Amino acid sequence: MPGKAFVMAFVWSGWLIASVIAFMIVAYAGFFGVGVVGLMIWFVTARVDMEQDGVVGAGVSPGFLAQQVRIRSEMSPAERAAHRGRQLLEKQSTRFFRYLGIALTVAGFGGFLLFQI
Repeated sequence: MPGKAFVMAFVWSGWLIASVIAFMIVAYAGFFGVGVVGLMIWFVTARVDMEQDGVVGAGVSPGFLAQQVRIRSEMSPAERAAHRGRQLLEKQSTRFFRYLGIALTVAGFGGFLLFQI
């Protein structure tokens, strides 16, 4: 368990740093900062959506893709069901954060424009 505690402490410290940075952006930039944070969340969810079926990027080779297809075709029905369940949970989480990012972007830039008029 000490390894898990160390990893969780690292994760929580990362979230703390990210939230402090987001708070500073919002505190200094007002509604515009909220819009920027929304755009960042929206960007991350788009990236997660692209990588959902496997790795996307420069290091993808035909052999690597063939290996992924072969591994998926050799899965048992129970493994496929578990994989689909994980994918469904990931899609639901990604959808929630995408809508959150859209709402923050609209509210932030809308509020910014409203106070500029």
